[in-house]
Amino acid sequence: MRLSPSHNSSYPLIVILSASILPVWSQSTVRILPLGDSITGGPESCWQALLWRRLQQASITNTKFVGSRSGQQCDFEYDGANEGHVMIQATGIVSEGKLVPWLESSKPDVVMMHLGTNDVLNNKPTAEILQSFGTMVDWMRESKKVMRIIVAQIIPLDSVFCEECGERVVRLNEAIPEWAKGMNTTESVIEVVDCWTGFDTDSMTSDGVHPNNAGNEKVAECWFKPLSRAIESVGGGEEVSAAASPGMGAGSKLGIAAVAVTVLCRWWW
Repeated sequence: MRLSPSHNSSYPLIVILSASILPVWSQSTVRILPLGDSITGGPESCWQALLWRRLQQASITNTKFVGSRSGQQCDFEYDGANEGHVMIQATGIVSEGKLVPWLESSKPDVVMMHLGTNDVLNNKPTAEILQSFGTMVDWMRESKKVMRIIVAQIIPLDSVFCEECGERVVRLNEAIPEWAKGMNTTESVIEVVDCWTGFDTDSMTSDGVHPNNAGNEKVAECWFKPLSRAIESVGGGEEVSAAASPGMGAGSKLGIAAVAVTVLCRWWW
């Protein structure tokens, strides 16, 4: 006769334990290069700080932002390295060959690019801007064969700067997805992120161009999910046997060792 566990009994409980060691994964640091103009590196640009904090809160901590410029003075300390340069144009980056040494020094795994605003303000044609984007992507791939590239459909421009600027931004943004499709490869994926939709220049900028606090929140939001996917895709790491691991104490670069314990309880009489 077999008793159910709910019955009181003085018969012995036999516990059978079996343990198996599951794989442990090392976690590589993902180097992220924010590439842009003053919307990325200007004095009011704190969206990178907000983005970094969101990554931390989501336990995405295997990151290192890279670039020759340091972060802005925001409300808290954060990893703020970037390649955001005031007044810079995508066409100028290419004509002056600026990106190549930046890539050589920063060695990014992921590039997140918000460029084109100053080109639009200087009436550069959409085709010329996209041609410059393509040259920059070629340089990125020469620096590292396998990487992730995230390209923003840029935030709007207020018509106070020029009546045609708003429409020029729209034309550029509309052309970016098809351009990205033509440039995409399986080894170096380009993902387009929409930072334009829902961004209001009246309430989200300080001057019609640069994000204020609300705008920084919006820009951080538009980057978060695409960047999280990019980090996951390039930062997976290498499987390591837990039995062969050199140690699991503080400072180990291995992930948490997982031990599966199976408990089999059988009631006998």
